[in-house]
Amino acid sequence: MSGPMDDDKMDLALDLALDQAAEWCVRLSEGELTPAEQDELDAWFAEDPEHRELLDDSVAAWRAVDEQASHPGMIALRGEALNDLRRAQRQQWARKPGPRVAIWSAAAAVVVAVALGGGLAWRASLPDVYRTSEGERRIVELADGSRASLDADTVLKVRYDGDRRRLWLEQGRAKFAVAKDPLRPFSVAAGGKLVVATGTTFSVERVADQMRVVLYEGHVAVLDGEGAKGSPPPLLRVNGAPTEKSLTPDHELVAQVNSEAASVMPADPSRAGAWETGQLVFQDEPMSLAVERVNRYAREKLRIGDPTVASLRISGVFTSGDTRAFIDGVTAVLPVRAVNGQGETVLRSFQRQPKSFSSGGESSVE
Repeated sequence: MSGPMDDDKMDLALDLALDQAAEWCVRLSEGELTPAEQDELDAWFAEDPEHRELLDDSVAAWRAVDEQASHPGMIALRGEALNDLRRAQRQQWARKPGPRVAIWSAAAAVVVAVALGGGLAWRASLPDVYRTSEGERRIVELADGSRASLDADTVLKVRYDGDRRRLWLEQGRAKFAVAKDPLRPFSVAAGGKLVVATGTTFSVERVADQMRVVLYEGHVAVLDGEGAKGSPPPLLRVNGAPTEKSLTPDHELVAQVNSEAASVMPADPSRAGAWETGQLVFQDEPMSLAVERVNRYAREKLRIGDPTVASLRISGVFTSGDTRAFIDGVTAVLPVRAVNGQGETVLRSFQRQPKSFSSGGESSVE
């Protein structure tokens, strides 16, 4: 049972988190974060799962306030917000507002501070954030008519400037149907790489230490890194040769996150897009990659217990979200055993000869 002291500590922790969320809004509005700042933001997210939601709510509040910035009543709102901020600095409120009310007040107060400091530098510069949880897929209609189909456990940021359409895939996978606009390139940054298109259909995935691009229609340019401001990013090295335009339809590019190395191979469109219909299709792929994809749909995660399991190859068709069927198939034919732990299942190796496996004519593991 919590007492008054515990409640005070919780109030102070919430106040601090709200202040930090507002501060990150300001820092994000000033431009892209440096690697050190991004590490600092990631560490803040890691401190408490609610921090990410607080920041998302703060951004939404700022956008809503900004949309009304030219209305006559906004001047009064800004003045009230500034007074509230000053009063909050002088005294502890006997009863504090709920988190979302406090977020809106903090956001409005920071709007005042930025405006008084010389203009709304953050105006329209904060990205929209779209995310899915484990097992959830989502289709997002973007402002220019483009469409993004998000796989499970995916985070996508979107920001449209006057002459650019910029997106960041922080985790997971997304497929894009890009509205044609030759004057505004459509770029997706993921894993230190940049995919640029004008009008096309393609998917981008972050998995293991790779960034994977499948082109279904049109053409894209894939570059290594986003480049310094005012300078183009370096080219990828596909099969040892620098290249920019490296994909034709029905091909997949696999790039290593920490190097310029990349490879291009044919892709079966139906297999590559099977995740949109709830299927996970593996064709001679390492277990490490398969487990990461399975985990996008699993609340109780799988973990690879040793390098031997990670390097095993797997082929098969599985229903996304049916983790038990995946475990049963893998342990039936590969030298792998499943060990239940706290909130996870660990896959460990042991000595046994692999054999063929078929489940209802649909699944196989090799």
